[in-house]
Amino acid sequence: MENLTFKLYSPLTAELLPDESEFWREDDLIELRGYEMADYLEAITEQIEREGDRLEQYLDSENAPYLATHVKSIRLSVEERDGELCGCATVIVDEDLTEHGWNDLQEYLSGQYSDGWGEGFEQRDIRVEDGILNVHFWQPEHFAFTVEQLTAEPQVEMVGQEALSKSDVDQTRNSAEPSQSTKKYEITDIAHPVYPELHRIRALRQVSTDVPCGALGGYVQSESNLSQEDDDAWIYGEAICRDDALVCEGAFLTDHAQASDSALIEKDAEVGGWARVRDNAVVSGAIAQENALICGDAVLRKSQRTEYAPVVEGNATVMGTVSGVVHLMGEAFILPGCVLENPTTDVLGIHGTHAHLYRTEAPNRPKSPEHPER
Repeated sequence: MENLTFKLYSPLTAELLPDESEFWREDDLIELRGYEMADYLEAITEQIEREGDRLEQYLDSENAPYLATHVKSIRLSVEERDGELCGCATVIVDEDLTEHGWNDLQEYLSGQYSDGWGEGFEQRDIRVEDGILNVHFWQPEHFAFTVEQLTAEPQVEMVGQEALSKSDVDQTRNSAEPSQSTKKYEITDIAHPVYPELHRIRALRQVSTDVPCGALGGYVQSESNLSQEDDDAWIYGEAICRDDALVCEGAFLTDHAQASDSALIEKDAEVGGWARVRDNAVVSGAIAQENALICGDAVLRKSQRTEYAPVVEGNATVMGTVSGVVHLMGEAFILPGCVLENPTTDVLGIHGTHAHLYRTEAPNRPKSPEHPER
């Protein structure tokens, strides 16, 4: 039975007590996020080794017999990804691990990070050059794993008793590269770790400045989920487009966003964070972020008069029609059949049940999903 290796990345945070603090005071603590922690990789790694980096030993064959049978190894570390330091669990499982087993494994790791191994680790004072560091593998909000499967490096065949020459190797590599075609992307064999019917995409040409030829994208169920047209519509990261949903005309999904059912994301729209667009909803030129839910027969669209589009974020839900420069936040809820249109260039902000009109510039959508402004 073949074993498979995965890396489960998760966010890291920390508190730093600077050396200049004479006494421990909460006001002196500096809160750090992963992109501010890269310089501490070596110190954190050394502490993990002292703490013990193997978690499979804690799998209980009585309380978790399935995981104990199918999970061969769990090794913890920290790794830098795109300039951000992340927690990393390198997991070796056999190929018979089911979708339910994957869910159990991620719950087990979450429990270890929050109440088990991670609870003890965050209490360890790690001496670094500029003070004392305490690191958190568990985050109380928006905690999730980003899963990547490791694949073996392809081996170049030997010819007779001698290896291929450099020119032969180059020719072999070139022949394996995707041919230039009218297609923008291909669907790879890299299956989603939880939804095996979904597979990652790979660019067959330069799609945009952020997506060069060969770049991997998010997950689709079929080619009907992302246009093959000559535009920069794309699905990034861990985002998912499935069923009959479609991303087209320069729109993109990023982060952990999901589009499903018969949803349409078009005309430079951006759906990111943990936002979901489902049912027959349409997002046209608008932005949905964080935990926004766009569902039913909802429509988010630009105003024909001002060319401005709505922004939906927080835990806002839209089931009606919204157009123009409208900013929905918090627990805002647009009911089915409701039409909310702002014909002005002032921002109509709705936070929960409160609405305000701001005489200011309309919010701009990010230029790149991979490098948002902080």
